Amino acid sequence: MSDQTIIEHKTLADVVADLWQARGMIVFGALVGIVAAAGFVALASDQYRAQIIISPANPMNGAEVSSLLADDNLFAMRYLVQRVGIANSGDFTRFETIYSGPSVAEILLKDPAIARGLAQDKRFSFEKGQSDWSAAELAEYIDREVRFENVGTTTMRRMVYKHHSPDFAKYLLTNIHRVSDALIRQGIKRDASRHIRYLQDTIAEMRNPEHRKAMTALMMEQERLLMLVSIESPYAASVIEPAASSARAVWPNAALMIPVGAMIGAMLGFAVFNVRRAFSAGAQQRQSAAAPRTQAPHRDIRKHGYWWKMDAGNANDGLALEAAEEDEADRA
Repeated sequence: MSDQTIIEHKTLADVVADLWQARGMIVFGALVGIVAAAGFVALASDQYRAQIIISPANPMNGAEVSSLLADDNLFAMRYLVQRVGIANSGDFTRFETIYSGPSVAEILLKDPAIARGLAQDKRFSFEKGQSDWSAAELAEYIDREVRFENVGTTTMRRMVYKHHSPDFAKYLLTNIHRVSDALIRQGIKRDASRHIRYLQDTIAEMRNPEHRKAMTALMMEQERLLMLVSIESPYAASVIEPAASSARAVWPNAALMIPVGAMIGAMLGFAVFNVRRAFSAGAQQRQSAAAPRTQAPHRDIRKHGYWWKMDAGNANDGLALEAAEEDEADRA
């Protein structure tokens, strides 16, 4: 006869019974989880959330594109070129790219207030903040800690940063925007100046009046662009909402961490109880297997009830007795 494995599925009553048996370990684990969560909250350094909302700037920089239209009579086309495509401004895309670059970080490190604020950046009270920063390290830090978030379906972006000091969080976001926009403005100004010098040299060598007129119109557009980038105003990204920080710390959240710690501790307590019970059951099985087996005593079928009736008048009494003895031998 082959052995058959019987799989028993736990019912809700079994689960409730197991939970009741493990109530001691569950309560102990929950208490340990609460203490651990409370210790974590006490040792963690408060983090405040600062944000600044920006959008693509509109400094009338259509001159950068409309310089290709040399004929001043195309005023309507020039106005259209200046106005369309603002949502997909290449300068704003450039801003989103360079804000976490080493060039911005190198300028930021020249500010002693930023160096002092970065030294206070730590997750736990017992940690020591980094005081010696390089441009590459600060660039990686900004790329990791300063996030860009979409504002609905608009072209605006929200820059978010968390720090122990709410004032420094606002200060860093404001300076990241200022330095990044200034670098873009300086790059455009440098390119426009180089274009003007090239056009001046080209016009001086030209003899064809029509060519001179076209090149002069291009040079006027570049001069207009140079004038625009010289104005001290946002060129690539305009500030819609200045930097502001949260009134209360957003991390650590004691109201969330303590219940979660209690839940995790209770689950671990229940798991430990089940592991201990499984090891105990395994040990008992090994002890039972190692114990010497004793022969089961012979049972007289005449002294025990069986599934058929035996009486003196049964003609098959001898056969029934023989079959019962064979069955009893098989059981033994």
